[in-house]
Amino acid sequence: MNDTRELLEDRAEHYIRTGGFGSFSFRDLAQDLGIKSSSVHYHFSTKSDLGTAVTKRYTRRFEEALAYPKTSSLSPEEHIREYIMMFYTEMTQTQKMCLCAVLSVEKTTLSDEMNAATDAFYTLNLDWLTSVFLQVVNPKLTKVQAYQRATQVLATLQGGLIGASARNDIEYYIFAARGLYKDIFSKELRFANIKPED
Repeated sequence: MNDTRELLEDRAEHYIRTGGFGSFSFRDLAQDLGIKSSSVHYHFSTKSDLGTAVTKRYTRRFEEALAYPKTSSLSPEEHIREYIMMFYTEMTQTQKMCLCAVLSVEKTTLSDEMNAATDAFYTLNLDWLTSVFLQVVNPKLTKVQAYQRATQVLATLQGGLIGASARNDIEYYIFAARGLYKDIFSKELRFANIKPED
């Protein structure tokens, strides 16, 4: 990928995850990178084109991080724990929201292309979670039951992220994740350096 194009996507992702899609302009990006606005337009004809590219890249990164049940040696608990920790680590290390959670709130102001790219993120996650529940957590579940569990996991974790950000309280996410994990496996979920009862 062209270095300037990648840097533009990096900056746009930062703005979206910290302030929303409406929080920046091409002029802001140009000033950040020390280039002309026309150079931004060279790589992305419209802001929607840029947003779509950023969203697709974010989804690809997420997909690359997922361990697929058919080829993974992880236990059922490990699959869900690693998924929970993906969101947790991202939040604690970057101090930023999930990109697609932010964009989903702005749905009515986004282009069809951006909304489709955002929806693809949710489809990826729901399909992966459904396959995990069907193949390794409880093969006796029907596909509908597995999908219900998948939506429970994704909704709980994204709600935990939003609440933790709104309250500036990481424990909001931790409590939500622990409750979810215990509901699924009847076991305590441990976070590094944090005791279950903390």
